[in-house]
Amino acid sequence: MRASNSLFKKNSCIPTQPTSISQKRKKDHSMKKFIYFLLSTMLMVSLLSTSAFAMYSSSKAITYSDKHALSPNSLNTVGEGYNVYSKDCTNFVSQCLYEGGLTQDSQWKSTLTWQGNVPRRTDSTIWTVADDFKNYLISSGRSIKIGSWSLNGSPAPYRTFAYTNNSNNLKTTNQGRVVLFYDWYGRGKMSHSAFFVEDNGTSTDSREKTGDLINQHTNNQLHVLWRPDYRDTVNKETTRVYAFEITDLT
Repeated sequence: MRASNSLFKKNSCIPTQPTSISQKRKKDHSMKKFIYFLLSTMLMVSLLSTSAFAMYSSSKAITYSDKHALSPNSLNTVGEGYNVYSKDCTNFVSQCLYEGGLTQDSQWKSTLTWQGNVPRRTDSTIWTVADDFKNYLISSGRSIKIGSWSLNGSPAPYRTFAYTNNSNNLKTTNQGRVVLFYDWYGRGKMSHSAFFVEDNGTSTDSREKTGDLINQHTNNQLHVLWRPDYRDTVNKETTRVYAFEITDLT
């Protein structure tokens, strides 16, 4: 008796073409490489968005300085803001630089801590004292000295040039990156600091005209001339001014 051809086909096992093991491994390896690339890219984007990896922004520093020149950014109950001192000039300049993206280190720092639910800030003397901050900017290599001036100019050992409203050393390309230090008594020790914010603008002080403008605390001033002799008539004969440009912009 002849077997049915249809029955044979129904019960027969027709294998499919087997998948190559090497092809499967290649596919898995490609997928792992893609996932690794994707995760690496996401991590890099995240790191670059943090302040530690962000470039210094002069515009952010100036925006912060303009906002808080007349209204200090006092520490609030949720830990935002900073300490405010009776002599607040260098504390304010440090804030401007930090808000612009200059990173703190073991010497120049303002540290936020909590005592229960109460925020506290601890500031280093370099963060808050003009002469200490000037010495730090020199020794750390984070800045270069770009100028020194007095009312009529002076010879060595503290050589200075005579004031000019619009200095060639203070310009659009370094506004938001220059700290000005003031030695009221001409003794080589800084008594005050301010932040350069605008090249050749109009002063908000009616006693002054146009020129390079600063913001400062103690006394709080917004967009006034960098040279102090129009406002400070007591020490104008002895005052020397020094400018340091921040060069550490990463």
